[in-house]
Amino acid sequence: MALRLNRAELFELSMKPVHVLVAITLPLMVLSAWLFAPPGTILLSLSFGALLIALAAVDIVTLRLPDALNFTVLIFGVIMVALTRPDLWPHHLIGAAVGYGALVALELAYKRLRGRDGLGRGDAKLLGAIGMWVAWPGLAPVLLVASLTGLVAALIAGLAGKRPMASDTAIAFGPFIALAGWIVWLASPHLGLLQLY
Repeated sequence: MALRLNRAELFELSMKPVHVLVAITLPLMVLSAWLFAPPGTILLSLSFGALLIALAAVDIVTLRLPDALNFTVLIFGVIMVALTRPDLWPHHLIGAAVGYGALVALELAYKRLRGRDGLGRGDAKLLGAIGMWVAWPGLAPVLLVASLTGLVAALIAGLAGKRPMASDTAIAFGPFIALAGWIVWLASPHLGLLQLY
């Protein structure tokens, strides 16, 4: 049996907040990649950006970051390093390992101290995958931007009364990691991060 929707139902479906978010961020991602992607990486950057948008959208809806998408970000990062900076493998591999390990350590420490989950393992996998793209010098800026944007968004949501904020309120952190990863990836040549190693 075919599903038939009238125009009003289609409009309502298309106006869900996550659909609006994707509709706004996709052209912004394409434009920013066109303007700022590191030399020789435009197609890889567009793939990276599209995957980050998909991960952010899924995390907003489900509070989960699928392993398949995180792994694809990692694989595209491996391809990017192999094609554009093969002499820098150690720095990118360290970025992936430290990105993953740092958030796993934070997740386990939080659980031990508070007795409940704070971060999901998907966040660690995403930061590890982004670490492959930005290498180890980019991890601190990614965490800084992700934390600041996440805090601002939580404060705005709390002040707007759209969502009551408490210490146990679940917040999707993946979208902020994804946004920060994208910003640092595009800014890294301009910030001199690639010259740090």
